[in-house]
Amino acid sequence: MPVAFITGASTGIGNALAKELARRGWSVGLVARRGELLEALAAEIRTAGGKASWAAADVTNQVAIRAAAEHVARELGPIDLLVANAGAGDPVPAWKAPIDTWIATFRLNVEGVVYSVGAVLPEMLARKSGHLAVVSSVAGFRGLPTLAAYSGSKAAVTTFFESLRVDLRRSKIAVTAIHPGFIATPLTARNKAPMPFLISAERAAVIIADGLEKRRSDITFPWQMRLLMGLARRVPNWLWDRALGSVKVI
Repeated sequence: MPVAFITGASTGIGNALAKELARRGWSVGLVARRGELLEALAAEIRTAGGKASWAAADVTNQVAIRAAAEHVARELGPIDLLVANAGAGDPVPAWKAPIDTWIATFRLNVEGVVYSVGAVLPEMLARKSGHLAVVSSVAGFRGLPTLAAYSGSKAAVTTFFESLRVDLRRSKIAVTAIHPGFIATPLTARNKAPMPFLISAERAAVIIADGLEKRRSDITFPWQMRLLMGLARRVPNWLWDRALGSVKVI
């Protein structure tokens, strides 16, 4: 059985993706801060006939995430796939200058991803096989109102993974950046703004799993959001600023 190591697996996309990959015959290593939720998810997967291991860890703690990867590898075998999924970010306007909040968002969404990659990449390089994936966001394609840290951090990990993809091209290690639109998760449940083209976490997990099995370099969905944000990238800055500056924010 191939082994997937999924961070942020306790809820949302990570939870749904763990169950979907297990259904497809993967052994899944589950990582998040809340051990009780991981234990319950592992039990659910095992009851359905799958294989799962879990370790409670904060991805912003380099030592802890490395220990979690080692624990999963001991229980399930060498890690074939990393899904660096742990991430978050609440809307907050820049005029409040929430420096501590911004730093915390970057630590989780960027530093946590870097530590997760560092926990598995050396062994993949030694084996000359593996797959690195990150759950970024379409919010990283352009700066969005009240989401300076979230958009910025997601843009950072997308570009980070693009560079990894180029560097690792000859190492037989696949690299995938995943860009979901609005997904029904506990994180988006706090969002009071409109969420066009919202899809369930279970549907998102199927789309992601399909793309990962094809070792695609980019998975952006749903198609409506992929088209919309593709067009947004081409909008001149002056028009983008005028259009988004008129949007009612917090």
